[in-house]
Parts: sequence; C-alpha cells; structure tokens
Amino acid sequence: MEVKIQTLTPIWTGGIESGKCDRIHETGLLGSLRWWMEVLVRGMGGVVCDPTEQKCSYDSKKPNNGLCKVCEVFGATGWKRQFRLEVQEIEISDAQIKHTITADRTYTNDQGKLKTPTWYFRDSNPPNAPKNGTFIIKIQSFNPKFKPEIIAGLIQFIADWSALGARSQMGFGVIKIECAGIIDTQPLYDWLILTNGSESDRKLPSLQNIFLAKIHSKDSNFDERSTFDLKYDLRQLFRSDKNIRHFIMGTVKGDVIAAKVKISRPYKDENGNIVIRVWGYIPQQADIYNTIWNRETVVEKIHEHLKNNHNLTLWREINSGRDFETGKMIDEKAFLQSLLKL
Repeated sequence: MEVKIQTLTPIWTGGIESGKCDRIHETGLLGSLRWWMEVLVRGMGGVVCDPTEQKCSYDSKKPNNGLCKVCEVFGATGWKRQFRLEVQEIEISDAQIKHTITADRTYTNDQGKLKTPTWYFRDSNPPNAPKNGTFIIKIQSFNPKFKPEIIAGLIQFIADWSALGARSQMGFGVIKIECAGIIDTQPLYDWLILTNGSESDRKLPSLQNIFLAKIHSKDSNFDERSTFDLKYDLRQLFRSDKNIRHFIMGTVKGDVIAAKVKISRPYKDENGNIVIRVWGYIPQQADIYNTIWNRETVVEKIHEHLKNNHNLTLWREINSGRDFETGKMIDEKAFLQSLLKL
C-alpha cells in the first residue's frame, strides 16, 4: 500500500550522523508511528511495555510469546517487525529555517536578571536541514494476518491530529495526505478494539490522558516565532513550581525531561487559515519531587490560556466538558471513533 504525503511544516527524521537529516529516514517515521500506536492500544485497555524500563523479548514459552500488542507489530528482541516501511522521495528540498529564534517575550530569572528566551537549531545547514515537499510511504506486510491498511490508518490519524517524525517539540512534522478523500481508518479501529482490556498505566501516554487542540491567531499574525512565544507562555503558566514546569514543558539541563506538550509551527489548513496545533499528554498520576500533582488543574490552565489568548477552534479530550465535539464522553471506543472520523 502507498500513502502520498505533503509536508505542511518541515519534517525531521535524523540520519546516519547525529544531529543531521540528509534525507527522510524510515527509522525517524517509525518512532512516531509506534508512539501513537502505544497511545491508542493503551486507550483500549491493552498492556504495552514501557521501553524506557523493560522492553518485550520474544519467548515462545510465555503467553503471547512474551510480546505486548505493539511489540507484536513493531518488533522486539528476537521478533521481526510485521511490516516494511519504505520512503520514496518525490519532490524534497531543504527547509529554510532560522538557526536562532528569539521570543517576543522577556522574563526575570531566579537570580533576578531580565532574560529573553532564545531557541537554537544546530546542525541544520543544507543538506542536513529539515525537509519540505512530497514523498510516498510504501507499506508492505510480512504477515497475511496483518493488514498494511492498519499502518495507513495510523498515518491518517497523525496527519489529522499531531506530527510525523522526530523533533515535534520544535514544531516539525505536520503533514497532509494527498489522495482522493481520507484514508479509511476502519481497519485500524477494528484491530485496536480486539485488544484485551485491562487497566492501563496511569503514568504513561494513553487515549485517557491526551488532549488535541488547534488555534488560529486572533490578529492573523502567526509566524515562525509564534510557536516559541506560545511555548514560553505555557512554561510561564507553571512558573511558580519549577518541578511541574519541567515535567510538563521539558528541560535540557541536568536530568533531561522530554516535553509532554507539543506545539507545531504555523501552517495553512484546507481553508487557507493559519493554524497552530497544540497537543500532548498529561498523566493522571505523576511522581514529581515535593509537589502535589493535580492533572485537572494543569490541563485547565493550558486550555484557558489557549481560549483567552488565541482563537481556540478545536479541543479534543475524553471524559471532559472541554471537548468540542462529544462533550463529556467516557466511552473509549466511541471517542476513538470520533478521532478516526468513523
């Protein structure tokens, strides 16, 4: 099966050399595909291994050969991935991005000094820059019981809601699928609902703790810097507690923490509007040093900031009155159907 893709913001997949993107690499796409498959499987009550702690390993003597549902498909030690992914570049060019972006903001740091936040993009000179353009993803199943349409449906989900590839925290990877209509996501849904239901880990990303949002600019003045101004603004929401701020928005100092909230670069939607996507996961439970955790408070702060300071055109979240389409829906299958547009 083939899926033709057009980038809406530059895409980054890394390469053979660290910090460089010489072409669109399949391995850089597989990482985000797997991450979102884990989210959806956990959302249906499936047990998914936490690769940061203990990965699955094939063992014929264990139930299900010692593999979780995601490792069954994406591979594990002693077990081959059930499909092949191949990228065919059609019209790809190096993205022209600024190497240094200074936010239109200032703040006083912990030492009382006035600072201006700045973001740096190293090793992004051509031909190692992020890529723009059109490419085809070819999907070949190695197992007749596993349909390539499942992976194609997952790509459609990502195209609708988040980003493909690496460095999504820098705004890369928003795509659209170029075909007649949208890809049928029914095979993905049918595969997911066969998951054996159980209680998912409430600390890991799942359908139960993600949010998906889109904003338009109130003054129609979004530009590349807007992504990083918004990143700064969201960090400031949690300035009173640096532990929560680092946990939500990430840090590169000391023990590196990945950001749980991602913000895209501005792009044009199908109606010609300039849009920024904001999405992420805020877990129900979190172990944060010397801090009382309340997920609802965190999510509400993010929601209120987007609603009050931008034109919030979409917010999706299960079991929440904030959700734009379904209201406070608690049924996971129905919520998934709405996200897959079934």
